[in-house]
Amino acid sequence: MAKRRVKQNQDTVLGDAILAKPDFEQALAFAESLNQTTGVPFVPSAEPRLHDPLPAVSVQSAVALMPQDAASRRVLEARARALAKPLSQQRHALHDQYLRFRLGAVERYGIPYAYLEELLYVGNLARVPCTPAFVSGVVNHRGELLTILDLKQFFRMPAVAMSDEARIIVVKHDGMRTGLLVDGVDGNVAYQDTEVSPPLSSEGVSNMEYVLGIHDGSVTLLNLKALLGDPALRVHR
Repeated sequence: MAKRRVKQNQDTVLGDAILAKPDFEQALAFAESLNQTTGVPFVPSAEPRLHDPLPAVSVQSAVALMPQDAASRRVLEARARALAKPLSQQRHALHDQYLRFRLGAVERYGIPYAYLEELLYVGNLARVPCTPAFVSGVVNHRGELLTILDLKQFFRMPAVAMSDEARIIVVKHDGMRTGLLVDGVDGNVAYQDTEVSPPLSSEGVSNMEYVLGIHDGSVTLLNLKALLGDPALRVHR
């Protein structure tokens, strides 16, 4: 009797935190209610059989469980439309990458990966006479004379002393391969098209055709197609 009072007190204290175990009469009443809903007769068994099939629920009962208010149905319809979209429309999950580099002390730029070939250390640059100031020179790259462009000179930015962090970025477009002399490489950055804001003029890039946009509010993405297609870079024979 004392144990029963303790159990009742525990049920009272815990409240909704526990569910009281139903007795046999309550379980039988629940089974009879299923019989009325599904039409499947319920036969109590002395020993439970684990592999017995569960009674089939009628379609009418399943429909009754669905939300009937307009707001809930709109939510379900929106989820169904989202799941039905093909993967090609889910471009928000796709990312492009660019190589971020430095020109000068503070200017940050990026080149899309589609144009990149490799990075080189700055070796001996052989000056070429009668060439524009933005042509730093040429280097012998695997038996090929590779023209090196100084982007600071090309964009008319203030000159700075070259440090050990300077690199040559080898790029290629439309059969034209060249090297871009930069003051340092920061690494790879992944981005989405929606994260790129419209182009703004930077310190030296006044021609907006050279700019794809601004990423993260500070990195100017260069349009290599327009830049390498500039007539000033073409040698007319």
